[in-house]
Amino acid sequence: MLSSLPLLAADHRAGIVYEIDDAHRRVAVADVWLAEHAGILRLPSLPSGAPDRWAFADDRGGALVVAGADAVRRIPVAIPAEHLACDPSGRYVVVTTGLGMNEEPWSDLVSVVDLATDSSVRFRVRTGEPGVVVVPDQSSGAPMIVLRHREPGALESLPLSDALATGPHAPVLRGALLDDLAPDGHGDVVDPSTGILGVATSRGLERFVVHGGLPRAIGVVPWPAAGRAYYLRLAGDTGRVTGIVRGGPSDPGAWPEWTNTFVEIDLATGASAAVPLPPGLAFRFALGTGTAAVSVIHPAGDTVVVVDRESSRISRTVPIPPMSHPPLPGRMPWDAVDGRAAQRRAIAIDPQSSTIAVTSGGDGAIHLIDADDGISTVVLDTPLDEGGHLLWADGGERIDDLVGR
Repeated sequence: MLSSLPLLAADHRAGIVYEIDDAHRRVAVADVWLAEHAGILRLPSLPSGAPDRWAFADDRGGALVVAGADAVRRIPVAIPAEHLACDPSGRYVVVTTGLGMNEEPWSDLVSVVDLATDSSVRFRVRTGEPGVVVVPDQSSGAPMIVLRHREPGALESLPLSDALATGPHAPVLRGALLDDLAPDGHGDVVDPSTGILGVATSRGLERFVVHGGLPRAIGVVPWPAAGRAYYLRLAGDTGRVTGIVRGGPSDPGAWPEWTNTFVEIDLATGASAAVPLPPGLAFRFALGTGTAAVSVIHPAGDTVVVVDRESSRISRTVPIPPMSHPPLPGRMPWDAVDGRAAQRRAIAIDPQSSTIAVTSGGDGAIHLIDADDGISTVVLDTPLDEGGHLLWADGGERIDDLVGR
């Protein structure tokens, strides 16, 4: 059973977003194409006025879609959206651009949205697929936009105030550059209370701060398991970085043999904990207070693995119904198969009841797993190709992760 909190379910390939709870199943936003890689950003409440709950980039309409207490609004941004992040106040959202349907990087536009005025500005940076976070400067406390560049790897810091003062015609804006970063960065996280930024690379969790406007490295934490992480989240209950370290064969077609380890790392001290997971395809995961849930896809059967983060062990492993068109061994799991979308799963945890929701990509189904491992299923009028996206609306808990997921 669902709680009274609405579950947001987005089919980014069909252009529709649903809100689902125990009593209703309604279309929250129609004709909107969520930027899958940038994901959904849960927003802190503004100091005054009705709180905004979530935001994402419409990758066809060219807008940041923002949901408030009783309305959905759209603010123009550059697309295709690659990453999005907000400042700790929740007022400003930064959106970077990526490849979209193109094979080579071509867009150099970054947008900054002011949610208090429903306005946006755009400026040009280095062409690529930049990650983004907003961090406080260690010396002044001023908010700084930090862009993570790839090939070659670099961090670039720009004052948020400079970005907001950008004039028309998308001018070039350059910031202070640090080029001692691995060129394969993928996955960014920031602790707003300390201003420490973490980047996932092949070296490990590379950590930085901005001091006097300049990005400065403060050390690398090696991954506590063989492989590397690609996707990071900040856990609101502990303030630690969480991720899944993938190891095993480098051949993408050998994904059933990939190893997976859930890791939790203290950004300030580098202390870490690791929990081995079953082999297969595991990527995005869900966080709850003291817990995490991971969907693992494998030809022998898909499972949801629940991690007790307080004891660093697996507490439950729940088999779930197979997808009708799962990824196939010997083929890259994120590529289309025989003209069909590559299918995978999205996952979320209800902050009130601890119910776990996990999608069945291509089947339009959301499986709900209760505390006793009972499974019920909600079927939508959309296939949820590529697994879609899930987000449980704000349950009143503290929001610390300021990057789209």
